[in-house]
Amino acid sequence: MQQPGPVTEYLDALSREFGFDIALSRRVRNEIEDHLWESIAHEAGEDSIKAQYRAIARFGDPREIARQYAASSLFSQTRRVSFIAVLALIGIYAAMKGRGAWYGLMQWGLSGDLKEFARTLISIDFNAFRIALAICIIGLGYVCSRRAPISFHEGYRRQVRRCVALCAATAGALLASVVTDTILAGLRVVEANFPVASLIPALLVAIEIAFLGALALQIRTTMRRTTLASTLLEG
Repeated sequence: MQQPGPVTEYLDALSREFGFDIALSRRVRNEIEDHLWESIAHEAGEDSIKAQYRAIARFGDPREIARQYAASSLFSQTRRVSFIAVLALIGIYAAMKGRGAWYGLMQWGLSGDLKEFARTLISIDFNAFRIALAICIIGLGYVCSRRAPISFHEGYRRQVRRCVALCAATAGALLASVVTDTILAGLRVVEANFPVASLIPALLVAIEIAFLGALALQIRTTMRRTTLASTLLEG
């Protein structure tokens, strides 16, 4: 079996440093591989191994290259998770309003025993949503005021973590809102004896959950990428 040469070993080391973004890792590896072989091909008549080492030296340390790309990768990711947070707020609000309009159209009310409990839940729901909105606006302003550095460093890692914390706080407040929405929808459906029309509010609640799930997934992805990129700051 043919032994891997210096270029292959260099590219493998580069791929390991890019563990924070697999898609980016493949793209950068392919681009650098093309440039390396092109540079080696220009050194006609030279020893192949020596030419490979010289080409590699011109590109520099894989970790330093990864640091430069990590900054732009996390910059894009923080904007993506912020956009999803805004989208989740809009989607959940639209579902809430749509469900309320449906209840009015179908004239679904609650009995006297449940009205007071429902008022409490509605108050929790609205306040939780307002809190989510306020945190999201603060987070969006913070994210939009950041700029990607030339290379990933400790200060920028702290900025990314603040962005994640603000998005996580938004998701937490939205979770409280969605949970109370689910309970309220359940109460109304039970009071109406599970009519076929109850599929509409159930679908709207499912949409809220889907938006919240998408936000949670993006937060998890951002946290994971930040953790993996943080290894570039070691040593």
